[in-house]
Amino acid sequence: MSEELQDTDNNFEETPFVEKYYFSLSVKGFYLLSSMPLYENKPDDLTEMLSEDYDRYWNPPDGYYQVFDDEGPRLEKIPDPDYVAQAEAQRDVLLAEANSATYSLNLKLMMGRKLTESEASKVNAWLDYIDVLNDTDLSDAPDVQWPTRPSE
Repeated sequence: MSEELQDTDNNFEETPFVEKYYFSLSVKGFYLLSSMPLYENKPDDLTEMLSEDYDRYWNPPDGYYQVFDDEGPRLEKIPDPDYVAQAEAQRDVLLAEANSATYSLNLKLMMGRKLTESEASKVNAWLDYIDVLNDTDLSDAPDVQWPTRPSE
């Protein structure tokens, strides 16, 4: 970085260059004072931001993320995960797998065909599994006690 000389009673002292930071809402971008001569078209809405805020934005503390919107650059806290919603999604996947596992046997029944004893046992095991899945308490998410899938 460049340094400028300052005359103090004919004693020259070196003063370190201090960078200044700006942001623009219209282009959602950052600008450095030291780079201003390089910009051909600077936005009209440049707003200076503190060096500490600029550094914090680019190096957010744990648990925070960067946002740059119509309010300008800032950090927001990462929301806690919605474990119940994740568990509900997991249950939906498990139910879809169970329905898929019994589809051909259900189709056979709908067509009026008889199931073998082995097939009937398989359908009943999957239906019991589906009942337990639907009754599973999701309020303990993420520590849900999922039922064991029936063997294929």
